[in-house]
Amino acid sequence: MSESWEPNEDFLHELVSMGISLEKANEALFVTENVSLDRAVQYIFRDHGEPEDFSSTPQTLSEEEHEHRESHETIPQRVSNETDPQSDEDESSDDEEEQYYKMSFVVNMSLRMGVGKIAAQVGHACLGLYQDLIRHNEQKSLERWENMGEKKIVLKGNDDVHLKELLEKAKDFHIPCYLVEDGGLTQIPPGSVTVLSLFGLEDEINKLTKNLSLL
Repeated sequence: MSESWEPNEDFLHELVSMGISLEKANEALFVTENVSLDRAVQYIFRDHGEPEDFSSTPQTLSEEEHEHRESHETIPQRVSNETDPQSDEDESSDDEEEQYYKMSFVVNMSLRMGVGKIAAQVGHACLGLYQDLIRHNEQKSLERWENMGEKKIVLKGNDDVHLKELLEKAKDFHIPCYLVEDGGLTQIPPGSVTVLSLFGLEDEINKLTKNLSLL
């Protein structure tokens, strides 16, 4: 790594606040040329798997330095059909192969966050949902998503009530989802609901987001 190269400090802080080691965060930003937080996250998780120290908070950061606070998970478990699971699995597999997977992000527009703040919160939503999907053995779906170009859509949500309503509907439809709350150190109050991320087949996601506008 070149001695004259310097990482994007905002991206570096966000990566470290997610629990990624300083060394891996620097490496990711160097390899991806400081292009974006999303690109660095993809490099770390897609190319190198989940960091060993992801579950623990880096010792170099104090609690006051953590701007981000995550809500508890939400990966709804799909309901299986006990009558003929093999038949249902084959039929479902055929249907899924004809459709694209995508990850959608619904941003709380009532908070009037700046562009950088939105980018950071979407990064948290992407990383949090990705980690949950891995923990719940959704590697096959993630593989198909990656092979299809990793489609990601950012949409406008009205407010925290709207995002929470979408969260409950996602659970009802058994759509993997992840809600992000902010620590409130910059721009917005503590505990603000910032972004809801959703993952699944396009037809399933569209049940919830078809009436939302692109950001």
